[in-house]
Amino acid sequence: MILRMRKERIGALSRGTMVSLTVLAFVLVMTIGGAIYILERTGEDEGDLVIYAYESFQSYGLGPAVIPEFEKMYGVKVTVETPGDVGTVLAKINLEKGDPGADVVIGVDNSMLHRAVEMDLLSPYVPTNIDRLDPTMSFDPGHHIVPFDYGYIAIICSREMMEERDLPYPASVLDLADPVYRGQLLLLDPAQSSTGSSFMIWAAQVAGDNYSAFFDDLAGNAEGKVFGSWDAMYNMWGDGEAPIAISYGLDTAYEMMWYGTNDTVTIVPPEEGYRQIEGAGLVKGARHRELAEKFLDFILTDEFQSEVYNNYMLPVVPSVEVNEYFLQYGASADRHVEPTVDEVSAHYDDWMAAWREAFFG
Repeated sequence: MILRMRKERIGALSRGTMVSLTVLAFVLVMTIGGAIYILERTGEDEGDLVIYAYESFQSYGLGPAVIPEFEKMYGVKVTVETPGDVGTVLAKINLEKGDPGADVVIGVDNSMLHRAVEMDLLSPYVPTNIDRLDPTMSFDPGHHIVPFDYGYIAIICSREMMEERDLPYPASVLDLADPVYRGQLLLLDPAQSSTGSSFMIWAAQVAGDNYSAFFDDLAGNAEGKVFGSWDAMYNMWGDGEAPIAISYGLDTAYEMMWYGTNDTVTIVPPEEGYRQIEGAGLVKGARHRELAEKFLDFILTDEFQSEVYNNYMLPVVPSVEVNEYFLQYGASADRHVEPTVDEVSAHYDDWMAAWREAFFG
């Protein structure tokens, strides 16, 4: 399946093009909100700029594509640490509050921003080149986050497995509650994964007042197959654990671009679009604030934005050319249902409580 090939590509990237990082052997174990997180710290020394990011920022190519360019521009060293998915990254920053280990955090999106703000982890900053940003991508009126890419949350299906099991393709998020999909679905924990958090919000928006019952049905169909990170879930999907998973609108485009095949069927219901907008922020109390601000400016330059395709996402600067495969094969929506940051903040705890009750009792 395509996932086996994608994992091979990840391995090649990590061996051949990743920023040179030496693994420091220590593991942080902490308990937050009833969940245990194990964090691996990378980087032999602190360097001139320290960035905390989610795992695939480094493994899938965006980090290795842009970090060396920034180092060259300013004659500095950048250390990137990848503790886990975004929820884990924020938990680590919160643990270090008052003596932060990072200057910049990468990957805080429109589903997770309220958590970072409520924990008081970020300092506001407006880039000097903010006028380059597509205004429709600006989701943080408090300027805690600088957007750097976006993509549609999507339902992905293995064409081969769907045909083997004679399963219908879901046309709506709500279809995932159909008993026909029992045991056929992989999901993500919204407490740890930004993709999972985005999906939970997307599902709640589409389900409306019935979100609690919908979560109950989802939990029944997932049969406990809920993962803490997108990487772990995606690899299991690629290994044939289930035919349906939650991912991104450019997955088929990725497959066509690299392998010329389309076994992955990517579904973004046209009336139910949810755009995950990822951003980077200045960690409160950052030791290298001036350099961190330069990096946040760098995010909106052509040098950075032209490499966003390595993340299999879309640029937030309108003048940057979009990959032709993404235009031809990417899934998108005519209507969007994502709520504002204030709406997320007001309802997130209720959504999360209903999710936990459904999935964990």
